[in-house]
Amino acid sequence: MIVQFSRRAVLSAARAVAVTAAVLGPLAVAAGPAMAQTKSEVAPPQVGAASAAERPYRVFMILGRGETEVEQGFRDYFRDKGIALDITVRNIENDPANVPGFVAEAKRLRPDLVYTWGTPAALGTVGTYDAVDPAKHITDIPVVFTLVTAPVGAKVAPSWDSSGRNVTGASHVVPLESQINAMRAYRDFTKIAAIFNPKERNSVLQIEGLRELSKERGFELIESPVPLDAEGNPDASTLPALVAQVAALKPQILYLGPDTFVAGVNREVVTQAAVQHGIPTFSATERPLRDAEALFGLVTRYYNLGRLTAYKAEQILVDKVHPRDIPIETLTRFTYIVKMDVARRLGLYPPMSVLSFAEIID
Repeated sequence: MIVQFSRRAVLSAARAVAVTAAVLGPLAVAAGPAMAQTKSEVAPPQVGAASAAERPYRVFMILGRGETEVEQGFRDYFRDKGIALDITVRNIENDPANVPGFVAEAKRLRPDLVYTWGTPAALGTVGTYDAVDPAKHITDIPVVFTLVTAPVGAKVAPSWDSSGRNVTGASHVVPLESQINAMRAYRDFTKIAAIFNPKERNSVLQIEGLRELSKERGFELIESPVPLDAEGNPDASTLPALVAQVAALKPQILYLGPDTFVAGVNREVVTQAAVQHGIPTFSATERPLRDAEALFGLVTRYYNLGRLTAYKAEQILVDKVHPRDIPIETLTRFTYIVKMDVARRLGLYPPMSVLSFAEIID
């Protein structure tokens, strides 16, 4: 079931309702369907304003780690609208060093829109708003980003209302205050631990926010950055031992934020180790719940985020709105997920109050 939690207002309530209806349609009141992965394709034109276009809109995607449900939602939105797209997909394979080559390719191809996935790809494509280099960044092609944790904190934009330049997009992370409320709905706690990649700006920003909330909400935060190897990169081989070190400090919950390295690439290693040590994991993103062993989380569905991102792309491509005039947003509806198989293994069953609104998966 989809649950709405209070959050910082990015839009007026009326606009938020309108955006939710426009983006999700029938999904606004139901969980998203199963999504199959697809490759580049052209959506078939149908009757509608966009079907009169002389050619499909050309979209150049710079992805973090291959196509996800976000891209499926993006594609489906345009297919449902009868708007034809010609999509070129490039994958940085979780290495920001690969972004400049794809930026150069996009500049040569001159697509109608550049789509970026994740904070590293967004920053590599458009730069921070106070340090844009036209030789390195895209400044004269519309850019829409998705799955950026903290657009303002990462300096993609100076405010949620406007980037002031050729970029807009969508963020996927539920506000931290709502995440804390979601944790305490399942079980009360006085101590939580967070394992994170200190090289990811978005992860560091989340930890900074948690640190401030720990003072306000009266809990202890154990900050556990992943050790770096000799080249200065996070060392995956240290993760089992790091979880063991955290477990020895007896936190009631292990927090997995929107961290590509920890909650993305290494989600199975971290959550399996947590279960072995008897620690329940709360996830701020969907994948550690769907295909790893996180116990519970309050998340934005990737599929619905893709549709929100597509809504913004439609405004740029079809309605000819400049990206600076399109607010950066999150969805207003989030999903509380409990993985019952993990609950059984940990002996930590959800209270009846949570069962009344959570989506239960095995």
